[in-house]
Amino acid sequence: MEEQEIVVRPLSPELCGDWLRYFETMAFQDHGDWSFCYCLEGHLSPKTQEEWINPAERREMAIELIHAGKMQGYLAYAGSTVVGWCNTNDRENYRYLTDMFQQIGYQPDGTKVKVIFCFLIAPDYRGRGVAQRLLNRVCEDALRDGYSSVEVYPFADEAFEFQYHGPVRLYEKSGFAQAADLNYVKVMRKRLI
Repeated sequence: MEEQEIVVRPLSPELCGDWLRYFETMAFQDHGDWSFCYCLEGHLSPKTQEEWINPAERREMAIELIHAGKMQGYLAYAGSTVVGWCNTNDRENYRYLTDMFQQIGYQPDGTKVKVIFCFLIAPDYRGRGVAQRLLNRVCEDALRDGYSSVEVYPFADEAFEFQYHGPVRLYEKSGFAQAADLNYVKVMRKRLI
């Protein structure tokens, strides 16, 4: 496969069509059973996840969130083709996290924190630095936007096949340190200021 420059662009309503094409054609080539996700996990409470199983409804909700600016993140392009996605937002905008933290009694600090909720890299582009490029861009823009840190939640079980929260080694390589161990996920944080 010929190497192409990877260009990272912030998700915008104008790029919603590219985002949808990626989710519907490339993203889940090796995990078809996850193709209904449309990256809504962070935007729904843990209690309502099971209620939102209809792919068409999830697709429509994702479109609404993108157009309202509530679903944020970055697309990685090789030429005109999306080959990666990173779902990132202010920690307070992820209903799943706020509900889950409350349920388990975890008290995050009250600073302005940017969260990376997931990465989704096309199978043919894994291991080629796409996630690193996305991570670097998130950190650069978070610093510019006045965030004190970037927080991530990799799975504690590094053998889990589909590391959509990003693997621990990616974060360690980029200067993240463990802030808490919540048993099934680790809280890792990179201080920006």
